[in-house]
Amino acid sequence: MTRLKQRPHLREFDDPEERDRPLPRLLLFLVPFMMLWGGYYIATMDTTADPTLGDGRTRTALMPAVGGGAANGAQLFTTKCAACHQSAGQGVAGVFPPLAASEWVTGSERVLVQILLHGIQGEITVKGVRYNGLMPPWKSLTDEEIAAIATHIRSQWGNGASPVTAATVAAEREATASRSAPWKGESELSALK
Repeated sequence: MTRLKQRPHLREFDDPEERDRPLPRLLLFLVPFMMLWGGYYIATMDTTADPTLGDGRTRTALMPAVGGGAANGAQLFTTKCAACHQSAGQGVAGVFPPLAASEWVTGSERVLVQILLHGIQGEITVKGVRYNGLMPPWKSLTDEEIAAIATHIRSQWGNGASPVTAATVAAEREATASRSAPWKGESELSALK
């Protein structure tokens, strides 16, 4: 025991050597294979494609559907509304109200258009649940685009309300052209019915 205390280097282990733990043979075959595959992928890649279309869609697939100038309500809903109201229109409990079977969606088309045009800030009850938040206005959208979104949500997820026309949106936009603030919840919206 005293001998170990006098010679601390005798308590130390030798440094590991590479020959004790060589590289796995699988790794020796995998690395060259991956390099060859990467080279093949780069060599056969289409370099003339538009880089903004990285997922392989064509430019025409990204354009709104044109059928007599009509906007694509489903596509607009996906880009503008689905982040909050979800793609199935169920919303997020306690945060974003559902659109499926909502009395605000299937009720007066005038109220729905005003919600889309000016947004809402404040309390609103949807299907018996109170929500208090902010929905942004979509004034920057055209009358056709707002009509397409409204028609889409009024006809999806079991909703069976009539379509909304661009003329209805234009009339509602003109009637509230001086309005710059969002509607203050259901108290103000109820007066529109």
